[in-house]
Amino acid sequence: MFTQVVVHRPRPEHRGATLAYLQQAVLTARSVEGIIQAVAWTEGDGERLVLTTIWESAEAFTTGEDALFDLFQGVPFEEWMLEPLDVLLLDEIPQPGPEE
Repeated sequence: MFTQVVVHRPRPEHRGATLAYLQQAVLTARSVEGIIQAVAWTEGDGERLVLTTIWESAEAFTTGEDALFDLFQGVPFEEWMLEPLDVLLLDEIPQPGPEE
C-alpha cells in the first residue's frame, strides 16, 4: 500500500473554508480508482487539519492523483495557510516472512 498525508495549518479565519475543502476532497477521493481509504482528521486543539489517502500502490497513486488535482485549482493555500502544506508520501514496509 501507499499513503499520502497532507498536513494543513490554516489561519483561524480560513479554518472553515479549509474544512469544507477537505470534506469535498474526501468525497471526491473516495470515488477515485485505486484509493482504499480517504479521511480528514483534526488535531485535538484544531490547529492542524490532516488529509490521508491510502492507495493500493504507489502506481495507483501516480495514476489516480490527477483525478484529485482539479480540487486544488483555485484553492489559495498561500492565503489560507500559516505555513506551506506538509506532504508525506509513504510506502508500506512489508512485514518479514516467517523465515526472516
